[in-house]
Amino acid sequence: MRRTSCRSTSGAISRRRGSVLRRRSLQNLHEELRMLIPGGGRTLRSEELLSLTADYIMFLRFKVNVLRAISEMYMP
Repeated sequence: MRRTSCRSTSGAISRRRGSVLRRRSLQNLHEELRMLIPGGGRTLRSEELLSLTADYIMFLRFKVNVLRAISEMYMP
């Protein structure tokens, strides 16, 4: 019986460690994303940062489409 309780305790510890590592990993990703997105330098909640990121992605797509259209106009 003692062995079973040890396993369940070590399993709980390992699950706890896994969740801590995931949380740290998400925090690191949040910080990296914050540095990449213009205007992300200020303190933002995750929802606000993700919304700002989506807006920035749409802006970049629009910019690529405009540049592609301009290059097609001037290419022979």
